[in-house]
Amino acid sequence: MPVYRPHLGYFAEAIDSVLRQTFTDWELVVVEDPSERTGREVMEARRDPRIRYILNPERTGLARQHNRAVAESRGALVARFDADDVCEPDRLEKQAAFLDAHPDVDVVASQLRIIDEAGNVVGRREYPLQHDAMVRAMRRYNPVAGSNVMFRRRVVEALGGWRENVDLPAQDYEWYSRVAAGGYRFATHPDALVRYRLHGEQIKQLRLRGTILTTLEVKRRYWLSSMDAGALMLFAGEALLLALPASVVLWLFRKLRYR
Repeated sequence: MPVYRPHLGYFAEAIDSVLRQTFTDWELVVVEDPSERTGREVMEARRDPRIRYILNPERTGLARQHNRAVAESRGALVARFDADDVCEPDRLEKQAAFLDAHPDVDVVASQLRIIDEAGNVVGRREYPLQHDAMVRAMRRYNPVAGSNVMFRRRVVEALGGWRENVDLPAQDYEWYSRVAAGGYRFATHPDALVRYRLHGEQIKQLRLRGTILTTLEVKRRYWLSSMDAGALMLFAGEALLLALPASVVLWLFRKLRYR
């Protein structure tokens, strides 16, 4: 779990949702970059030998936080999770069981419930279930939310982690596209195992232009040559989004991506 300028209420709820997991053989590695709003008190109030808290001495950035957390972890399976979302109690149990039952799958995501700032369920997001459909979807959007994913450590060992030399958001889309290009297999658990929170301090909202630029760059690098007409039209439309106000872009995203 990477942490920077956490909303203390959301952060506490995220940690508590891990502590409530029905699967108990886990470790949680929290890597926080320093800011004027630290999560140290939240961590100190939740002492558990399975939690390791690393506070960096200086700002490193999301990619390096993510990579350090993976490097510090010791399990063969790695679950990605953000500090403002909520895991359902059986999230780890169901994803670990899925990977045990499907040794050919390297990355398993899940469906999502969408919650607002108060934690109320306001919608859902459904992703393709099978590998081929997920890879086809990558030509249009990222079918992995980030907080809802579990993957095998061997994938990181083979391909490396997030890019640390690019100061743009949405690096998860680049990594999953790289994983797909490397021939690794994806799946989505049919259940909604994570509650994804919409709020005004999300990176997607604060750095919207950078998110669009990263999306376009990833599509050019990995998917442009294999896009169908619909995906090409979407690609062109996303380039036009750079000229629109952020409020309009966010409204369109929620209308098109969430139900």
